Amino acid sequence: MAGVQAVFLAICFPVLAIGLHELTHLAVARITCPISIEHTSLVPLRLRLDFERVPAKATIRMIALAPLLVGSVAAVIAIQTGIWQQIKTADPYYLHHLMIAYWLLYIVPSPADIRLAIWPSAEDAQRVQVNPQ
Repeated sequence: MAGVQAVFLAICFPVLAIGLHELTHLAVARITCPISIEHTSLVPLRLRLDFERVPAKATIRMIALAPLLVGSVAAVIAIQTGIWQQIKTADPYYLHHLMIAYWLLYIVPSPADIRLAIWPSAEDAQRVQVNPQ
C-alpha cells in the first residue's frame, strides 16, 4: 500500500498539477471569450487557443496569469478555512512539503506565460499559445 501511495504522490500529482495549470488557462479563456475561441488543441503539456476576434491585451494577460491568480486564491482559502492546518498534521508527515511543491508547480508561470503577460503582441492576440513550466 505504501508503494502505491508513493507512486501516486511522486507521479500522479505532478502530472495533475501541470494538467490543471493548462486547464485553468482554457477555463479562463472560455469564460472571458466564450464565443470567439475558434480552435483549441491540447498537445501534451501545451495549450493552443485560436480566437476569431482579437481579444484585448488585458484579457490575454488575464489568461496568461490565470493559474497564478487561481492558485493564490486557493491558498488563501485553504489557510483561512483551516484546511492547510489539517494537511500539515496529516500522515505522511512530509505531505505538506509535497503539497507546497505541487502548488508551486501549478502556479509558476512558464516563460511563454510571462511573455504573454508582459508583451502581448497583435499576433499573440490572434493565436495564444501557452507552454508548460
